[in-house]
Amino acid sequence: MTSEQKKRSISLLLAGFIIFSSLYVTQPIFNGLSQYFNVSLSDISLTLSVSTFMLGIGLILVPMLNNIEKKRMMSISVLLVSVLSIISVFVTNFHLFLVIRGLMGLALSGVPSIAMAYIADEVHKDRVSKVMGLYVAGTTFGGMSGRVVVGILTDIANWQVAIASLSILNLILAILMVILLPTSTVQTPQWVSPKQHFIKYGKLLKNPAVLKTMSLAFLLMGTFVTIYSYITVRFEHPPFSLSESTIAFIFILYLIGTYSSINFGKLSYKLGIKKAYAIAITIMIVGIILTFITYLPIDILGLAAMTFGFFGAHSIQSSYIATLTESSKSHASTLYLLGYYVGSSLLTILGGYVFVQYAWMGIGILTLLLTVIAAIISRSLFKNVA
Repeated sequence: MTSEQKKRSISLLLAGFIIFSSLYVTQPIFNGLSQYFNVSLSDISLTLSVSTFMLGIGLILVPMLNNIEKKRMMSISVLLVSVLSIISVFVTNFHLFLVIRGLMGLALSGVPSIAMAYIADEVHKDRVSKVMGLYVAGTTFGGMSGRVVVGILTDIANWQVAIASLSILNLILAILMVILLPTSTVQTPQWVSPKQHFIKYGKLLKNPAVLKTMSLAFLLMGTFVTIYSYITVRFEHPPFSLSESTIAFIFILYLIGTYSSINFGKLSYKLGIKKAYAIAITIMIVGIILTFITYLPIDILGLAAMTFGFFGAHSIQSSYIATLTESSKSHASTLYLLGYYVGSSLLTILGGYVFVQYAWMGIGILTLLLTVIAAIISRSLFKNVA
């Protein structure tokens, strides 16, 4: 591996870490934020939902800025996100905090799609899967470690110290990424008007299979984020009464997702998409049912199963949507991610109201219902697929 290849790989790993550690940073501390800002849990869920919603919107808009060099776009994104995150810890007004979280979500959108395009353009085809794997590993590790670090530091000090510490680390890593990442060697394409992009989106949205795949992303990501958002609050109260640092380690279960994604990709080749997807969503449903039992080891087992099933289904869905078009694969993937992040945004808000009214039983029933609806849609989507 050459020096430039090493720099490129390390930079993309850092980019993935920065983006996803910043995105979900409020999730493990909903209860503490609710007390600090003196708002309800359903309102505090907006700190995550606003970011993911704006990220989804940003993913639609970023392709329209295709005349900006890729390194510059990613550099602006990681630096802006880190600075905004630092600013957020000094805010005492809840609505201003939400504005900053929304701007962070918009800034975050400058990395996911651009990073994938950068890898495709700059990396030799024999190494694309390895470099893409490093970027994905960065996103997984970032999403997990951000939650764990913030949970532990909040327990030791407070949420401001926790988020500030992670944000300063991310700013240092962002500067390192900007220094290391080689400038794109591929000529920046000419600007394409928004109208042409929306024509492509419009054509795709007329395809029922695209809409169904987006629906699956919406429902399952919404289910996944809702469960993790409110089970942390559940574990803080009797009969569990766990500390925030103990609860933070629950997010290590995300590592199961890496294993699941890889193996369900293989399983879909071996058994076919229809059977592999049915197995994934069945495991997810069983996992949700197990969380109804108020016994910590069983709840953790249920979370693990739900996580394993979700990432398996996600890997199948995200690869399947790209097969539905020949000429607009990037736009199809963007629509999938739109469903993915808007689902996590809107259903987490709904989950907040349900949790306040009906506690964990309400969350369990809601997410079980959403997953069953997804299973029904998947049967229709994959009916004629091997």
